[in-house]
Amino acid sequence: MSSQMTIDRYLGRGVMVRNQYPGEMAFVDERQRLIALACSIVGCGATAEDVVQESWLRWQTRSYPEAAAGPIFRQIVVNLARDWRRKEKREAQHLDAHRGTQTPVFDTEYIVITRDDLAQAIEALRDLPERTFAAFRMHRLDEMTYAEIARQLDISTPRAFQLVQRALVHVATRLDS
Repeated sequence: MSSQMTIDRYLGRGVMVRNQYPGEMAFVDERQRLIALACSIVGCGATAEDVVQESWLRWQTRSYPEAAAGPIFRQIVVNLARDWRRKEKREAQHLDAHRGTQTPVFDTEYIVITRDDLAQAIEALRDLPERTFAAFRMHRLDEMTYAEIARQLDISTPRAFQLVQRALVHVATRLDS
């Protein structure tokens, strides 16, 4: 089966989408299994989706052989999920240790850098096509699931996921440059 036919199968309704990124087909094919794998480690479906989303961003920032995409995606997801669990554990320990202490005060340099990053992210979001921005906003700000976004925009769930991932890759790329 060709890549284009596989994408059409996932997106349905005769939507024609080009395979624009190396490894994109493997990611689409493996996505549900990757979410299940991440969920088994982190214990939360929403966090598992975030971990899988981050695995795509990691894939995009490095040069991996496309032929080995499936196993590489699984390893990235396992590593990210384990990192997430360790981070959650550290944060819980930190909160327990500092209950009742004052809110940290940030220095001026940190605030300036953070504002610059925020300005770059906002500019990158302004460059997005309207539908892609809408999907990103619904997922990240309105905390809607991909299925809810798909219903709202009258698209398939994988297409909603694809729009959000493209927005995230665009913003991440802009922040890295």
